[in-house]
Amino acid sequence: MNVPRTNRSGADDLEALIDSWPDWRLALTSRPQVIGRVPAGRTNRNYRITAPGRPEDLLLRVNHPAPRKLGIDRERERRILERTHSAGIGRPFLYWEPEHRFVVFPWLSGRAWTRADLDKPAQRARLWPMIDALHAIAPEEPRRRYHAYLLDYWRQLEQAGEIDPALARAWQAFEPRLKAFDESPWPACLVHHDMIPDNILETPDRLYLIDWEYAAPGHPDIDVWSVDPDAVREPFVAEMMGWINDLWERLILA
Repeated sequence: MNVPRTNRSGADDLEALIDSWPDWRLALTSRPQVIGRVPAGRTNRNYRITAPGRPEDLLLRVNHPAPRKLGIDRERERRILERTHSAGIGRPFLYWEPEHRFVVFPWLSGRAWTRADLDKPAQRARLWPMIDALHAIAPEEPRRRYHAYLLDYWRQLEQAGEIDPALARAWQAFEPRLKAFDESPWPACLVHHDMIPDNILETPDRLYLIDWEYAAPGHPDIDVWSVDPDAVREPFVAEMMGWINDLWERLILA
């Protein structure tokens, strides 16, 4: 889910965040400097910065200023990052700022996948074991209630006056089936929920799954749908994800 964002933090605020570098406890010998902005994603802002005294640079991610608007729980994201790193499928973080304004990661040289990668059977064959490892991680909290999740988006759009009659009629037809899906006894597992090519990082050594802010216990076919829609077993997933992505796009522009 990549979105245009209203940025409340400019260059001065970025420098103020970097001024906290002694709190990072990374054995840096002097203040990091910005090398440049990383053109990856639109939810957050990412910068490559120097790491004096360390062998590699750092990635500083400045978080979106309104996470709850988008359904993001930063504490949950932090816990999931720790677990996915331990499982060998995600990158570690080096410092998590207590107020959730930013995160410091090691710099990983590589490239984000494109849709062309996902269209190649050989590339998908490399990715499936990582998705299986993700789904094998036992959930630590209740599964996501997709009706409540989407209803929060819907109510925000209502308050913003962004619901047209055609969309309202479509929602009235869809919502009862969404509630029934939520109440059905499908088994939950840890799901990325945003398995787009941009969130698959290819380095010289291996693949990493990145950007876990929407991850939560949920329906495993959601990650499958992102990679290969023809492999999905639950047909409702495609319709539900269409609604999630559509309302999300409307909300971020509202």
